[in-house]
Amino acid sequence: MSQSIKVGLCQINPILGDFDYNYEKLLDSYNEAIDNGANLVVFPEMVTTGYPPQDLLFSESFIRKNLEVLDNFSKKVSSPCIVGFVDQKDGKLFNSAAICENGKIVKTYNKILLPNYDVFDENRYFENGIDIGDFTININGTSLKCVVQICEDLWEDNYDRKLSDEIVQMNPDLIINISASPYHKNRKNVRKDLIMKKFGDANCPFIYCNLVGGQDELIFDGNSMVFNSDMKLIAEGKSFEEDLVIVDTNSNLLDSRKVENDSEIYRALTLGVKDYFSKTGHQKAVIGLSGGIDSALVACLAVDALGSDNVYLISMPSRFSSEHSKTDAKELAKNLNANFDTVDIDELFEKYLDVLSPKFKGLESDVTEENIQSRIRGNILMAFSNKFGCLVLSTGNKTELALGYCTLYGDMSGGLSAIGDLSKTEVYNLAKWKNKTSKNIIPHSSISKPPSAELAPNQVDPFDYDLISPIVDRVVLGEDISNDIADTDLGNIAIRINRNEHKRRQAAPVLRISKKAFGMGRRVPIVNHFDE
Repeated sequence: MSQSIKVGLCQINPILGDFDYNYEKLLDSYNEAIDNGANLVVFPEMVTTGYPPQDLLFSESFIRKNLEVLDNFSKKVSSPCIVGFVDQKDGKLFNSAAICENGKIVKTYNKILLPNYDVFDENRYFENGIDIGDFTININGTSLKCVVQICEDLWEDNYDRKLSDEIVQMNPDLIINISASPYHKNRKNVRKDLIMKKFGDANCPFIYCNLVGGQDELIFDGNSMVFNSDMKLIAEGKSFEEDLVIVDTNSNLLDSRKVENDSEIYRALTLGVKDYFSKTGHQKAVIGLSGGIDSALVACLAVDALGSDNVYLISMPSRFSSEHSKTDAKELAKNLNANFDTVDIDELFEKYLDVLSPKFKGLESDVTEENIQSRIRGNILMAFSNKFGCLVLSTGNKTELALGYCTLYGDMSGGLSAIGDLSKTEVYNLAKWKNKTSKNIIPHSSISKPPSAELAPNQVDPFDYDLISPIVDRVVLGEDISNDIADTDLGNIAIRINRNEHKRRQAAPVLRISKKAFGMGRRVPIVNHFDE
């Protein structure tokens, strides 16, 4: 049996660039861990700044304040503590870990493997570290050899240097990974499997401390983990919540927490909405409530994230709106106990038609008139936003955004896209899960009726979503679908997705819950004549 170490994992939610807040959060969490008997305290990657700072890293003041946080914090530390921060040496920046003890920084380690794919762009800012982060701590009179690594150092498969082999050969007494690893579906299990694969033969405990919270479109899920020397999971941090995990590394195996996938996604999106609002200084949301499935799900997320008093649901029917859409919207608002109002757009629509009819003389009604209705609704939502200080939540899903089945300056209006990384099929699944767990809060007909934009008589969406949603998801992931669509009429999907990039560049930030979301992790030129 290895030397017993009582570790405190401080799974915290920093605010990017709020150095005073982050300092107080560090100090409070450290003291709480010590008060609970921890003799080693671990924080996630870059907790002094928040992650990812992106081009704020080009600001000398930003770097200086981050270093001041670390310096001030280290003076308050007695027992060993590991803190993620941004270091600067000879004009170069490093994503680093500081080992603090007895009122000072005793050693620093620089991240070796810098991710430069999907949402990561660390080569833009940081220099690679070289040396393995080994250090020694004294626990109860015993000297222990420890190794610290930072996030991507664990994800070595696509790199020439295999850090796990180097670390195992060092025969450490403890391995620690501090991370800011953003969430996507099944990420927790992937991390767990990777740790067990890379360090199954290390014969020492493994500590994984991850960030939690929302930052722009990214959501950090926490789910910190502790493995004993037999590589058995003995402790877990909470999902999508701040947590302090105190565990003896010689503890017995704990059962891993089982979470339904739909529940996991819903909690991720709720946290993403909550933190986006709180960290941008907003309290209230306004949502256009159509009576359909997408806006219903967004309304539920908003109420759970912000509270019903802070959510304003606006029904905006027209001559094409069905009666059940009107009643479904009203029923949902009542079930959610949210603020509700109705603004009929038909008179405004008629005014538009009157003004434009001389200009459109002799031309058939088409998507132009349909989009006018959508843009009227977007203007109304923005009016409520301005007048009452609300942030508009857009309600489009990933399938619609991919195919361009959405209206610029209309239903795409908003400050945040809550479900823009959910396929239409996933929207239905999540709505059904919500009803199962919340006493059918979403009206049944919102789920059961054929989806429709209701912008023209007897209109229904022109897609079989059960067929097209998974195809769209695969195209966005970059998979080859040619063999699957050879005998169908879906051959133009990839072309259609690329040709609608101009719309998505003007869309609200999309909360990321998949491996490949629209936004910072997918960079496709707007001017693009390449047809796959």
